[in-house]
Amino acid sequence: MKEMIKHLFNLLFVNGVFVFLVHKRSNSKAEYNIKLIGQPTNYFQFCAALIGISSAVIAILIVMAFDQNVMVIIAAVFISLGTGRQIFASALDVITTDMNAYLSSWASTILLVAKNNLNMTTADGDSIESHVKLILYSTRMYNLPIELDQVRPESQQVLIEYLNKHKWELKYPQAINSDDSSRLAFAQYATKYMIEKLLIYNNLEDLQERSGGVNAVILIALGTLIWLIS
Repeated sequence: MKEMIKHLFNLLFVNGVFVFLVHKRSNSKAEYNIKLIGQPTNYFQFCAALIGISSAVIAILIVMAFDQNVMVIIAAVFISLGTGRQIFASALDVITTDMNAYLSSWASTILLVAKNNLNMTTADGDSIESHVKLILYSTRMYNLPIELDQVRPESQQVLIEYLNKHKWELKYPQAINSDDSSRLAFAQYATKYMIEKLLIYNNLEDLQERSGGVNAVILIALGTLIWLIS
């Protein structure tokens, strides 16, 4: 939950001020919190819901403390519920942003492994590439880690060292070497693992979009209309 609150603060204040004052766009980097990604899905939903509901309840109580007008209180309820849904969606953004970076980074890496595995059969290569491109299409970006940005077929050792150093992020138990069979086994395992993560990511992103979409806007608009009438 601390990560979500910190992300909300950065999203609402730090990033807004930075964009307003600097107007510069930083280079894209594959950055994510792997410890956060390892948490169960229900954890994110619970924490986001707690933050959203708490925000809505606090807003309603503040209005009730300063104004006893029934219409104003009703308006506050609608506006607070709509705002609470928006805050819920924004809180979920901390994990969907991290998972997007995680998926795009590893999908890009797996695609690099498949393309550099020169002895891989056409069937194996096509299967891995088609699944990896599906992940990249869902994340909407190709994002290699900085360490692999300049890797070429003749510099495979850099790729092998990176895979062995970071394979724990995919819970891969075996050592990876320069043999084509070893890299193929890793690519097949990693692709299957990433597809499972993609399903979780899609579900969270869908929940985020539904929570902070039109329904939230309608609640805020309805509350605003009641407040104006009052």
